[in-house]
Amino acid sequence: MRFLAAAVIAILMSGEGAAACPLNDTLKLCVLNGQNLAALQSGVEQGDWTVDEPSPVVNPTAEPRTGGGTYQMPSGLQFHFRFQEYRSLFSATCALNYFGVLADNRSEDLRCSSAEFEAFEAGLAAASVGSVTTERKESGTAYLIEGENTWMKVVVVGKRNDLLNTWVETSVLTRR
Repeated sequence: MRFLAAAVIAILMSGEGAAACPLNDTLKLCVLNGQNLAALQSGVEQGDWTVDEPSPVVNPTAEPRTGGGTYQMPSGLQFHFRFQEYRSLFSATCALNYFGVLADNRSEDLRCSSAEFEAFEAGLAAASVGSVTTERKESGTAYLIEGENTWMKVVVVGKRNDLLNTWVETSVLTRR
């Protein structure tokens, strides 16, 4: 499955759409590596993206462990990542730094071609750990990915070719 998702990412990156369409980065960082802290950190070690702020910040108490940071993607877009890790539950939120896009006057980077959007949806299906349910509204699209121990909500706000924001909320039931 990861190979198929990697192929979809390659298609997204080779498209002729906007150079920084956030869908590729959302899939790569938030979906493929957002299910546990080790996966996220291994992505940083591979050089796929850089950490702009230290992560994780760990509580002095045993539980929950919490932390996060800001990740700079090769496209130049930034994503904020926050996590909480309990004995048997990992919870994370990964979101595009929308205000950073506005502050840098890069709102044109939120335009995605139809091909990029279709490749993103194919990547979600290929990378998911379970079934994908899609709900489309005038304001955007939400995807619910349900697996045996993983629940992931992926939200893309805005019209198909003119995005406003994107984020992913993940919950993973871990066993020790």
